[in-house]
Amino acid sequence: MMNKKIYFFFIFVFMAICMLFSVGTFFTEQPKPRANEILTPKPQATLPDGSINMHYLENITDYTTDHSAFRAELITLHHKILAVVFGTSGSTDVILGKEGWLFYQDTKDDYLGQNILSDSEIETIAQNIKMMQNYVEEQGAQFLFFIAPNKNSLYGQYMPELEILSEESNAQKLMAAMQKEEINFIDFYDVFQKEEEILYHKLDSHWNNKGAALAHDVILQTLEIPAFQWYTSPYHTEKNHKGDLYEMLYPAGKELDNNVIFEKPFQFVADREIHAPDDIQIDTTNEQKEHSLLMFRDSFGNALYPFLADSFGHSRFSRKMPYPLTMMQEVNADVVIVEIVERNIPYLLS
Repeated sequence: MMNKKIYFFFIFVFMAICMLFSVGTFFTEQPKPRANEILTPKPQATLPDGSINMHYLENITDYTTDHSAFRAELITLHHKILAVVFGTSGSTDVILGKEGWLFYQDTKDDYLGQNILSDSEIETIAQNIKMMQNYVEEQGAQFLFFIAPNKNSLYGQYMPELEILSEESNAQKLMAAMQKEEINFIDFYDVFQKEEEILYHKLDSHWNNKGAALAHDVILQTLEIPAFQWYTSPYHTEKNHKGDLYEMLYPAGKELDNNVIFEKPFQFVADREIHAPDDIQIDTTNEQKEHSLLMFRDSFGNALYPFLADSFGHSRFSRKMPYPLTMMQEVNADVVIVEIVERNIPYLLS
């Protein structure tokens, strides 16, 4: 009799836990996508063409998995246990580094020197960039290209112990090819390695505000456009930055990164509402400045664009790819900048 009671007790507890997560979905706040996460949309019984959705039950399963109550908290707890007890990352997108540093998994090939593009592929990319430069210069504007270094290309001392297969990288090969093609570019590996200060976030894959400020100063110096030097200007630090890598690994975690806040306010205004720094297109105006900028960028432009917007009379920052260079006529650009992060160099083959 006692065994039966224990048996039914465990069934009851199991069912109650299942009900808690299922029913809790309807009474708890719906989760928001974190970092690069894409949540499954609410399933529909019929498709846009009016036909029956034959995968409806499968869609419900995926939706419930992504929206179940306490999902983020359970993932965070599981990943914390893996990290602390076993020294293992619970996310396939995040590498656990030394001293609490996190790195993006997609940068591992570049760091190890494996799966590097062939010489002919690098040559093709360089020729593509050269054609872009030729087009821009034919329109009477300046062209500038640069690669934003992967975090572990600059701060590899915080990576876990891994065997480096080759010192050769896509970035170094491409910069050598661009030099042969006489393309206007900036070597930000050399620029950042000269600085003793760490200019990238510990829990994020990108440079911090001071790193972005340094990039701005070097860009304007290269273009020979007079501008305020942000890198050496007064600032204070605030622990207010939620790292993208940290969010991937610990979706319910509360730890924040330090970030630099400059004392000088920005003077530019947005031509239309900016919803987020990673908007597909951002247009800005600073009536105190001259020149018009068209910049094609990726997520490294999130921290960089305010500094550049402050230094140009009009700026457009676009995340569109392939790069629609004819856009420079829309904004009357006399400067065109193309930025791409090191890990995405292969995209330039497409």
